Amino acid sequence: MSLLAILGLGYVGIVGLLYVLQTWLIFPGAHLPSQRLDSPRQPERLELAASDGAVLHGMRFAGARPAADLLIGFGGNAQDAEMLGQDLASDFPELDVVVFHYRGFGPSTGKPGEATLLGDALAIYDAMVARLQPARTFAIGISLGSAVAAHLSKERSLAGVVLVTPFDSVEAIAKETYFWVPVGLLLRHRFPSVAFMTDNPTPVAVISAAEDRVVKPRRTEALLARIENLVFRATVPGADHNTLYHVEAYPTTLRAAFGALRSAAAPSDRAAQ
Repeated sequence: MSLLAILGLGYVGIVGLLYVLQTWLIFPGAHLPSQRLDSPRQPERLELAASDGAVLHGMRFAGARPAADLLIGFGGNAQDAEMLGQDLASDFPELDVVVFHYRGFGPSTGKPGEATLLGDALAIYDAMVARLQPARTFAIGISLGSAVAAHLSKERSLAGVVLVTPFDSVEAIAKETYFWVPVGLLLRHRFPSVAFMTDNPTPVAVISAAEDRVVKPRRTEALLARIENLVFRATVPGADHNTLYHVEAYPTTLRAAFGALRSAAAPSDRAAQ
């Protein structure tokens, strides 16, 4: 067998392996442990049955006052929803905070995928808004969760959405990382945030990390170019994709972003939510 044939077979084998492993690569959190955390603000434990039989497990941290605004959180692809819920509850004690484990993550059943995660976000919104009747509903999405939150803002009425380390699409990131692979033909989970933000009037706040090497600045800038109603933009210095949440400036920046969304919410939004 010629060297060229050997190299060709090796290439096909590597590409095939990437195709098979792509769900694992995009959703590594499905293989990580999760445990309930102790906190002064203990959550109400939630279960939500999806239409296909999967059961989503989540938590609600009740706001400090009745009829509080609702904040729904969507984490990164390797982020424990338990930790995200605790962090958001600490950052926003005045809000009703709701966070669910993605399907296949933690105690949630089923298998993760683009279509199922986006559909689950709509189901979570519908169930929580119907039950809690919040004055206004906001969402926050982190990394991969920024695409989920962006989709929710396109499909449902939100008073505002915070996107942390967001990107234009997983496909664009994959094409840069695996430039030698026909990504467009093989990728099953594209998460096109840029499509979700196009012609979307929802007020948007964007936070990025100055040293991010996972979501490079051009991927965030490509998304920003399509956001119709950007009300807040900040880049946290000295932070990368994973250390952002431990940088001292992050909580202050997050509060400022949410404050901008509150100010941008129109009176009609307040009445409708």
